[in-house]
Amino acid sequence: MLKITITETATDRRWIVQGRLVGPWVSELRTTWKRAHRSHDKRACIIDLNDVTFIDKSGERLLRAMCKKGAQLIARGLYVKHVLEQVKVSGANATGFSGDRTVRAEDQ
Repeated sequence: MLKITITETATDRRWIVQGRLVGPWVSELRTTWKRAHRSHDKRACIIDLNDVTFIDKSGERLLRAMCKKGAQLIARGLYVKHVLEQVKVSGANATGFSGDRTVRAEDQ
């Protein structure tokens, strides 16, 4: 199961993702992302993965694509940090992360 909560402020739009990012839930996050991302405003897009417990290969591909579109990924847990490191390594210009703060690949 996956829960997606979207919060918006004047400066950012944050997706808080909880649960397992697998199978049909990847499609749900993709649909939610595309719908919200269409607005083309200049707010930062932050994907909060602190409460994600598992990410399958299709979830990794989606996160990579979201990074390439400018999303910032946030993660604290070792497992999700490891997965995101793999996403960052395999995506040439992907956005990286470090603990609770995000770090763009260009900054490293």
